[in-house]
Amino acid sequence: MNLSQLYYFRKLAELQHYTRAAKELFITQPTLSGSISSLEQELGISLFQKAGRNVELTKYGAEFLIYVNAALEQLDKGVAIMKSYSGESDGGTIDLGCVITLQTDYIPCLLNGYRAFSDHQYEFNISQKPSQLLLDSLNKGVYDVVFCACNDKMDHMVSLPVVAQKFVVAMSSDSPLAEKDYLVPDDLKGHELISYRDDIPLGSSVKRFLSKCDIDNVKYSYEDESILAGFAANGPSVALMLDTFFLRNVNGVVVRPFYNNEKEKREFCHVIYLVYSEKNYHPYCVDNFIDYVKENQLDTSDPHYIFFD
Repeated sequence: MNLSQLYYFRKLAELQHYTRAAKELFITQPTLSGSISSLEQELGISLFQKAGRNVELTKYGAEFLIYVNAALEQLDKGVAIMKSYSGESDGGTIDLGCVITLQTDYIPCLLNGYRAFSDHQYEFNISQKPSQLLLDSLNKGVYDVVFCACNDKMDHMVSLPVVAQKFVVAMSSDSPLAEKDYLVPDDLKGHELISYRDDIPLGSSVKRFLSKCDIDNVKYSYEDESILAGFAANGPSVALMLDTFFLRNVNGVVVRPFYNNEKEKREFCHVIYLVYSEKNYHPYCVDNFIDYVKENQLDTSDPHYIFFD
């Protein structure tokens, strides 16, 4: 057994196709097939099985992959650290996914701060998708880290709170609620309320939160703040939503803070998390970035806010 066999095995496990794996490894398909076959003979078990035109890991291959990822990760970290000592390290590339509401402020500020902090010159490939698609892609190994809503405990996933987004009430200037400086749950009873679809992570969190506030006259049908604010500004509906740049781009909408009660006046907040998978392979540059975010994560113990996720 040698290192090349382990790298070949990991790449084939990732792509599940001999031709594509061989192409990315810059070797021939017979070379890859022979290397995997030799590895299987040495281990005494089958690592892959056919799945149509592709291959998939056997249960033994899936278990072996965990150990291979751990071993190669430690090796790559050691190589990266040694190169950093000698000044030869060229950093690395981090595949990062995020929800669209973080693209204009948080992500640029975070990455600029990280580049100023780090001794390495890391590159970031940044993609924007809804939270559920980001989590699905993270689970498949498409991204190294994602920044999104994450309201359910997932196997192998670690989530760190990083951003608090305030929950507000939006309405037209004709609404009787527009006369108030702020709103509490009792103010919303008897009004036509709208909020996010409850089949997305944010919407399901909002639905649970509003149910705890005894607010049940809500239509959960909308995708984002732009359409919620649009309906609120131009009709009788009152929108319960996050205060993001989408909301501020809608003309004529009136926005009011939303507090838990008249006395405490604690604001409700939705949390965006940094999420990464413990089962996926992480090069040194990814772990280094995660450690930086950990040191700058959100303090959810602030008594002025209620975090409902």
